Amino acid sequence: MTRAFRLSWPSCVFLGVLAAPLAAQTIAPATAREDFDVLWKSIREAHGGLNRHVSPTDLDRRVAAHRARIDKPMEINAFAGLLQESVSELRDGHMRMEPDSATQAAFATATLIPLRFALEDGRLVVVSNDSPSDSTIRPGMIIVSINGRAADDIVRQLLAILPGDGFIETGKRFVLARNFAPLYWRYVGRGHAYSITARDQGGRQVSATLPGITETARRQVTNLVNATISQNIARLDGPPGNVALEFLNGGPVARVRVRAFDGQAFTAALDSAFRVLRDRGTTSMILDLRGNGGGVDLYGAALVSQFTDKPFRYFDYIHVTTIAPSFATWLPRTFDAMRVGAVADPAGGFRITSTQHGGVAEQPPASTPFLGKLVVLIDGGTFSTAADVAAQLRSMGRATFIGEETGGAYEGNTSGLNASIVLPNSKQRLRIMMYDYWNAVKPPAARGRGTIPDRAVVRRTTDYIRGVDTGLEEALRILR
Repeated sequence: MTRAFRLSWPSCVFLGVLAAPLAAQTIAPATAREDFDVLWKSIREAHGGLNRHVSPTDLDRRVAAHRARIDKPMEINAFAGLLQESVSELRDGHMRMEPDSATQAAFATATLIPLRFALEDGRLVVVSNDSPSDSTIRPGMIIVSINGRAADDIVRQLLAILPGDGFIETGKRFVLARNFAPLYWRYVGRGHAYSITARDQGGRQVSATLPGITETARRQVTNLVNATISQNIARLDGPPGNVALEFLNGGPVARVRVRAFDGQAFTAALDSAFRVLRDRGTTSMILDLRGNGGGVDLYGAALVSQFTDKPFRYFDYIHVTTIAPSFATWLPRTFDAMRVGAVADPAGGFRITSTQHGGVAEQPPASTPFLGKLVVLIDGGTFSTAADVAAQLRSMGRATFIGEETGGAYEGNTSGLNASIVLPNSKQRLRIMMYDYWNAVKPPAARGRGTIPDRAVVRRTTDYIRGVDTGLEEALRILR
């Protein structure tokens, strides 16, 4: 089963609700309420972890409050935002509304803010100026306002609608920073130019009006103000590939960067990397899971197996509310597989067996695992399968963790198998996540949180400008 949360540009690829429909499209209150009710009837029927992070009474109250806001005609984009806000009450980071096909097509010509950002201490910090010729707004500057509105206010508005696992904030901040431009266009304002006020590290304030840019054009821009930070990011990012091995500074410490748990060559690349570690006699290693949004479940189990010499449980169990949602458009073989691969759960619903998902079976260790010193780098972009790997290694007491709390929950999440619903009037769509995964880990200190680092280190834009990876340097200090 694949559980991926892609965190790359263009943003609409993985957070489809961000792509805006035409502003002139509206929906009447009665039809909007019909869509809202269809959405929540389907969620209650099929979502695997409906009350994982919120009580039934509290969820009912929150959903009713959102429905009460539908009291006048709304633009479709505003209605889509309301739907997403209501869905985010589940505290399920995988539950993201998707737009109709016309909306997705409209995004191709949308002119967005030509800047990319980090979110540091609640402030928008410029990482890249993608305007073809402007040199006023530079990497490292802090955004004061956009089109006359305070940046802090905009950040608060957008964070309020984003879905996230449990009570974790790092994941939402990670997503907002890397998707600020389409989020702004979707929910705050749009146009052909944007008035930007920023200040540098010395407090000097500057202003510029920047032409908007499409995502296609953004990828083709080379602005000299980005030269230093772009070169440093490329160098610090390490070798390419989903599984990338390097020996830092030519020394004995290895870094294995796992960018995503996907691709047919994943396990072969993983085995190859650990074979090199074994042949080199490596005894100290850094596993870099920063920005890894997830992927195939069993690829995560395969990675964990490389760090233990004992059999282990990866998932304790997987719960589903139903094995045949009334609105599902699955192929017949999926319905058949669910009937065969699930058994009744005495507590209600069903549990998935190992014939349906190998992750609930006992996992064997790798034939020659790495048992040396291990440091794991994590951040808010460590989500889904990557967060499961971090949780397993934490539970095993196998590693020291550096960075930020993972964006994915320590105990597991609701994702994997899903059933899609298309709303009858607005044509907004939602893939309702059905597999409620529970990791086979020791009890956490707090429910609904991610893996907490042993040493908190936040990567900042100024560090990239200086060419420094503070998390990696801290890991080297520990290992040396």
